[in-house]
Amino acid sequence: MNLRNKIRLTVGIVFGVAILVPVIHHYQLRWALHSYVAELKSRGEPMDVAQVLPPPVPPEKNGADALRQADAAFNETLRTKGSFFNTNSVYGMTPVAPGRAMIRWQQPDFRDSSGRVSWPEIAAAVDASANGFALLHQIIDKPAFDFQFNYGSGFDGFDMNKLYLANSKRAAQRLGTAVLCDLQRGDTASAVTNLRTMLVLSKAMAGERLLISELVSMAIVQMTVTANWELLQSTNVTDEQLTQLQKDWADMDLIHSEENALAMESVMSRMTAEQWRNSNAKFQEYLNMGSEVNGFKVQKSFFDEIRAETVSFEWRYWWSYPDELKMLKGHEILRETSRMIETNHSFQAAVTAQGKKMASLQVKAANDQSDMNSVDMHSILSQNILGLSAVHRKMEATEVARQVVMTAMALKRYQLKHGNYPPDLDSLVPEFAPAVPLDPVDGQPLRYRPNADGTFLLYSIGQNGVDNGGDPSIEKGVTGSNYYWQNSHALDWVWPQPATDDEILRYYKAQAKKGWN
Repeated sequence: MNLRNKIRLTVGIVFGVAILVPVIHHYQLRWALHSYVAELKSRGEPMDVAQVLPPPVPPEKNGADALRQADAAFNETLRTKGSFFNTNSVYGMTPVAPGRAMIRWQQPDFRDSSGRVSWPEIAAAVDASANGFALLHQIIDKPAFDFQFNYGSGFDGFDMNKLYLANSKRAAQRLGTAVLCDLQRGDTASAVTNLRTMLVLSKAMAGERLLISELVSMAIVQMTVTANWELLQSTNVTDEQLTQLQKDWADMDLIHSEENALAMESVMSRMTAEQWRNSNAKFQEYLNMGSEVNGFKVQKSFFDEIRAETVSFEWRYWWSYPDELKMLKGHEILRETSRMIETNHSFQAAVTAQGKKMASLQVKAANDQSDMNSVDMHSILSQNILGLSAVHRKMEATEVARQVVMTAMALKRYQLKHGNYPPDLDSLVPEFAPAVPLDPVDGQPLRYRPNADGTFLLYSIGQNGVDNGGDPSIEKGVTGSNYYWQNSHALDWVWPQPATDDEILRYYKAQAKKGWN
């Protein structure tokens, strides 16, 4: 073989290897991903959208139309009459000192940073919106939502407006205002109806099986907790009313709803990854989401366009597969955490185990995606896992609040019957509680003791996982005056006792220095 032919052969071999190696690598990466998917399927994990869809909602149980109609009724009232609800809502259980909260409905008026509003003004707004509230109350008998959301398209073209998330949250805020207005009037029956509607609203939102819906549901739960605390300060609430509310709270299965939402998140994320691989236009559309400034599309140079096409090609054929594999492993860790919480009744142990697993996975935090040059193209799919992992901390606070408010109602029922609070939580069983209430943080009984002054101490050990004896103080070195009972820096999560007049006066004086009227 002459030299020229040897050179041609060598070049041909090099060229062939240059083509063959990346092709082989592409199929290796695909095989690794598909093998993991097959492994998950063999373990019974849902991998297709049909396996994670919410169950069909019978028309007679679908409260979606009631919510839509109520929202329209509130908007019509705002348009024709104006209303306090246009810019405000009344919130309860206002923290004024560690372990102390102001009973809002007992105050002569409602004050916040925007000014003062009298109770007659609040009552007028509630009464003017009577039709909207009546429509919301229908949800009690229609405790599920079906907004005909298309889960089959993945997150491509995801339209949150179709889920009525903001509308649901506004409805809960209005209901919370109505609860305090009811209590100020002495109408506990109406207050209980509005509280029950808030709870059903939260439960219906969780049924959508999307994490964004789950987060709104948790926010509504926390609103309901503050309104429920206000009800417990009433002197004419009845055992029958509290029993019904206890049942409504007990019927909520927050942790299982979270697990369902995480399963849907995983399936839809996988669908989106496949859509991006199959359509360069869809992937480019995602990458271009941050390419507008003040409504004007940023013009790319010729070299920017070439680079974008090259990066897109590399992502679709090589980078996407290990990224999706890491994403799926991260989702599996999150679901395992939910199951561990359900089994062991302890967030502390499960979240600690989750942190170790996530660290071994080496998931990178999300970058600013408004500039393609700052996006890590090797972790577009997996970078949101760390953000999703925080949902368990939010759920921990929400589940603690649910358990504590149910326990507080059981204590109130005991006190209504016996004239004093019980010596221990065992005394609540079985008449006022089916079992001794547990602290979701560590799975041990909630901490409780009656006080000599006729009040009681009820608390969870809180996010730090350490029992500080019921100390609601903020950790040393943390600045700020947020005394909310579930502050992430509180030593323990202490169910607030009503604030004294002096504590309320000091609170208002402190707020006056910040510009309050």
